[in-house]
Amino acid sequence: MTRNWWGKLCLLLFFVGLSIVYVFPTLARLDLEKTKFPFKKKINLGLDLQGGLYLVLGVDFNKVYKDIVDRQVEVISASFKEKNIILKSVKVQREGVPVDDPRILLEFDPAQRDAVYKIIKKEFTILRLADDQAGKLELGLTREQRNDIRERTVNQSIQVIRNRIDEFGVTEPAIASQGLDRVVVELPGIKEVDRAKQLIGRTAKLEFKIADDKSMTPGQVAKLIADVTKENNISYKEGQKFSEYVQKINDLVKSKIPQDTEIAFERSRTLDEMREEGDLGQMHRRPYLLKSKVDVTGNDLQDAVVAFDPENQRPIVSFTMNARGAVLFEKLTGEHIHERLAIVLDGIVYSAPTIQSKIGGRGQITLGTGNGEQLLKEAKDLAIVLRAGALPAQLDFLEQRVVGPSLGQDSIHKGALASLLGSLAVFLFVMFYYRVSGAIAVVSLLLNVLFVLACLVGLEATLTLPGIAGIALTVGIAVDSNVVIYERIREELRHGKGPQGAVEAGFQKALPAVVLLIYGTGPIKGFAVTMLIGIVTTLFTAVFVCKLIFDWYLMWLEKNRTRSISI
Repeated sequence: MTRNWWGKLCLLLFFVGLSIVYVFPTLARLDLEKTKFPFKKKINLGLDLQGGLYLVLGVDFNKVYKDIVDRQVEVISASFKEKNIILKSVKVQREGVPVDDPRILLEFDPAQRDAVYKIIKKEFTILRLADDQAGKLELGLTREQRNDIRERTVNQSIQVIRNRIDEFGVTEPAIASQGLDRVVVELPGIKEVDRAKQLIGRTAKLEFKIADDKSMTPGQVAKLIADVTKENNISYKEGQKFSEYVQKINDLVKSKIPQDTEIAFERSRTLDEMREEGDLGQMHRRPYLLKSKVDVTGNDLQDAVVAFDPENQRPIVSFTMNARGAVLFEKLTGEHIHERLAIVLDGIVYSAPTIQSKIGGRGQITLGTGNGEQLLKEAKDLAIVLRAGALPAQLDFLEQRVVGPSLGQDSIHKGALASLLGSLAVFLFVMFYYRVSGAIAVVSLLLNVLFVLACLVGLEATLTLPGIAGIALTVGIAVDSNVVIYERIREELRHGKGPQGAVEAGFQKALPAVVLLIYGTGPIKGFAVTMLIGIVTTLFTAVFVCKLIFDWYLMWLEKNRTRSISI
């Protein structure tokens, strides 16, 4: 046996051993809290397998339209007052107009019509002219603005809901928009249905707090948290209530931080964000030392939108405060210039920009460094967070389904049994038809399933009932790839080649067909994850593993002076 063959075997054994370590906690049903097994991850089960809560929420856009129009009335009044143009009245027209299209009625001196129209057209681009009469203008939201509001409001609702999932102790929740005005929430394993609905539906709590970097630097705060968690052997784990973890941290550091301060953490970063920041090894959230006092809240904020700095065209977040908020924000920012202002939503720090100057009723948040696309995404996310406190949308529970755990277990057992029987039938047929070569194919198929399960654990993907079907289909696709290779070997043997040459030609010439065969079977939504993983593992096992075992088989034949292979 060549050194190259032994090297390939060692590589295969490494992958097999690693995969066994990954899937063992799941197959052995270990209790991750109590077990001493070093690897503590399991396959995440979807809602259809472990039970839980399925909710469909409708977003009340009419209330959002009304709130925006109400605020525009205040802004219009202030703008015309600054320009010394007297309006007889500015009010919301509620009667005789569609409920989803509220209007603003301006009454003024007919002689000032051109001046009034010019200001409206220049400064209030989100409004359209709905009616024009002598001394009166009726304004409504433009179609583009209404569409933008719908999109922003749905994104805002998803952001608020996602921010509260930690309170449930739920692993792998699914939150997504459905159509134009609905949000679907899946909470696997949850039992407190009423509490979940109450927590999801409440108004977001947005607060502005000063970061106390003078008492402790960010580095000192991070070191304090690291020391405290290490000394007391505590950490935040997936599925734990994050608010309880934060409260525990604050209780432990109470005597070590200044009075009237508290510890808060940044929002959890996604894998893509950590990859962009080059921080894949830093999975924890960044801690902040904040002043406990809250001077300005989301109730004082009118709106927040993404804009662009006219000097460098970099994305910024522009926001507007109401009359009360303008006074409070001007005082707060004026007293803390060159200090960081933390934007805290439901107890989570979303951003902490440095105050550059005193800010009144209108201000902007300049973002950090990064490429344009990354900064634009950050600006959109921050604007959504700010609006979550300023524009709380009413969420109506349209549909609720509680999936019982017994149904989940039944689905697991039946799905696993069906996959097992189907795979067993395939294995028996392959071994009957291809004999020893078929047995080699069965070994590669078993390793294929092992690798798929290990990848599900490693990627923290969720296994659903269609996912189990995807695994079974992966076995079928893998068999197809073996058939392509084996039939090519048979063809080479019929042309007079020896076993060694036929096997080499079979794997080399059949590879393009295998790739075409695999990628020609498109994954669909229900089992996309397992199918996509299966594509990679099938290619690896069909070409690498099978070839490795065949090389051993050929060496065994040569040693026994046998000139034919069992295929």
